Amino acid sequence: MSSTLTPQLSFRRRLIRTIALPVSLMLFLAGVSIWQISRLLFVMRWVEHTDQVIAQANRVERLFSEVESGLRGYLLTGEAELLEPYKQAEVLVEPSFKNLVDLVSDNPSQGQRLIQVETQYQQWSSYIPSLIAGKQNNVALPSAVLKKRNQVMVAIRQEMSQFIQTEEQLRTTRSAMVQRTTQTVVGSSLVLAGVLGAILAYFIWRQIYSVSRLYEDALKVAHEQTQSVQRSAERLKILHEIDQAILAAQSVELLAHETLSKLKGISAYKEGAVILLKPSSDLNETQVLAEDVDQELAGMIVLMTEQEALNSLECSDSLCYVQDISTLPHRSSALEALLAKGYHSLLTVPLRVEGNSIGDLHWFASPVDAFDAQKQEVFREVAAQLAIAIQQSRLRSQLQQYAAELEQRVAERTMRLQAANDELEAFSYTVAHDLRAPLRGVEGYASALIEDYGAQLDEVAQDYIHQVIASIHRMNNLVQDLLAYSHLSREEIELVPVSLTHVLAEAQTQLESALKERQAEITVAEPLPKVMGHHSTLVQVVVNLLSNAAKFTTMASKPQIYIWAEAKQHQVRLWVEDNGIGIEPQYQQQIFGVFERLHARDAYPGTGIGLAIVRKGVERLSGRSGVESTFGKGSRFWVELQGVKP
Repeated sequence: MSSTLTPQLSFRRRLIRTIALPVSLMLFLAGVSIWQISRLLFVMRWVEHTDQVIAQANRVERLFSEVESGLRGYLLTGEAELLEPYKQAEVLVEPSFKNLVDLVSDNPSQGQRLIQVETQYQQWSSYIPSLIAGKQNNVALPSAVLKKRNQVMVAIRQEMSQFIQTEEQLRTTRSAMVQRTTQTVVGSSLVLAGVLGAILAYFIWRQIYSVSRLYEDALKVAHEQTQSVQRSAERLKILHEIDQAILAAQSVELLAHETLSKLKGISAYKEGAVILLKPSSDLNETQVLAEDVDQELAGMIVLMTEQEALNSLECSDSLCYVQDISTLPHRSSALEALLAKGYHSLLTVPLRVEGNSIGDLHWFASPVDAFDAQKQEVFREVAAQLAIAIQQSRLRSQLQQYAAELEQRVAERTMRLQAANDELEAFSYTVAHDLRAPLRGVEGYASALIEDYGAQLDEVAQDYIHQVIASIHRMNNLVQDLLAYSHLSREEIELVPVSLTHVLAEAQTQLESALKERQAEITVAEPLPKVMGHHSTLVQVVVNLLSNAAKFTTMASKPQIYIWAEAKQHQVRLWVEDNGIGIEPQYQQQIFGVFERLHARDAYPGTGIGLAIVRKGVERLSGRSGVESTFGKGSRFWVELQGVKP
């Protein structure tokens, strides 16, 4: 394997170098070209910049001429319309001059010259108002003023001419630099490309030559490997047939039988045996599963001492191979028996799973040194597969046994739990019924006491009696809720299509007086869909949700209840939203328990079972329930049920 691995690695490295060097050279050439082109573009941008400066300077000079021409025409003729060119040009002088100053900000000498021009122009402009005013008043213009103004303008033109001339010289210099840079770029690129091309050509030639030599060696190795693969394919075909036979078998005995049968078919050796350790035995016992050898022992359990002849040989961890039994200096009775039958070769392969020995695979042959390296490898692989299959068969049997025991335990506990639940429900139902009769009696006596002896009792006594009656009413409501909760647990429910619109209408009818008393406003987003449920159970759920929404609001606000439904993947979720006091996050699951109250009974009357009835009813309908709430901002209760399939 190592002899074929080295050429493969060498070929791979040469191929990588063959690709990497040209790519590296191309990247280097591209980098140098980009750098040179960047230099060329940099110089060309300066030429373009100089052109912009010259164009802007010519424009400023033209504006100076237009200002002077317009003013001169007016001073000569006195016609006001001749001042229009002057005014138009004067407005553009300042921004154009500022733009020119910005363009030459990189050239201090030219910038200083523009500052001088700007000073002269301001001096020239200072004469304009007095000249225009004198002309308008028909006052003769002093010749000294006119002469001074003309001298200033002449100085401005000279400065601008020198400015433009300097920029043109600079443009000429930079254009020459562009030309030299272009020649340098082209020349260096050609030289560099030629050098790199020569290096690349030489390298490619060397690599192609080396690869061709390596390819010839690889072909030789591939031919040898092909022959080896063909031999391995034949062996794998045999192993596959054995694997299929092992997988098809179920019991350990069938696994051993199929394995030995297939081994008989691929060799000239007709006898073998599988000896397994008994996993559940504390004694040194083995189970012999044989094929055409000692048939009287096949499937029997024997003591380890009776098989020590086959296990006492010095073996490696992978296998034990005796080329000729007759050459052994010390032979046990079992080995003597094999030798008497004409067997000279013995091959024993341990059956191991996760490092633990579970038995051995034995095979016997008459010729001396009958098992070559290839046959030993076949038996080793068969033993590995057989060991895994035997272990899986044992685990499968254990799993089936454990599953049967678990099912029996679950069934027994389910029966006990069902009996306990039935007893508990019957007890709660009986207690609730038995409590109502005494409550009615106490209520009757208290009412009679008020009616017959009310005038003889003081206010404190009457208040006590009224509190007793109120407590009786609360107790009666609690008993009714307990009966409803117990009824939900015991009632047989069959899921049928139910209209949520009809359920909501019936719930509102039952709560009509309570809703009017609280002045509750109910808004329904119709139409409401149908769900798979139980009509009376759904009515009971919605009644408790509406009652809860109308009850838990502040006294200063009217209950506002919004009801709507939404479909989600064959499920329908009904929402009941209120503007009540809200529920803190830590209590949003607790409130669905029995007798769970978050407020005093005086603040919000009730039994604490309403939401438990909601949860129990929805669970009986194979649905879910929950709440989304923000403390102080109201709550949104929801129940999710199975939708009606179209």
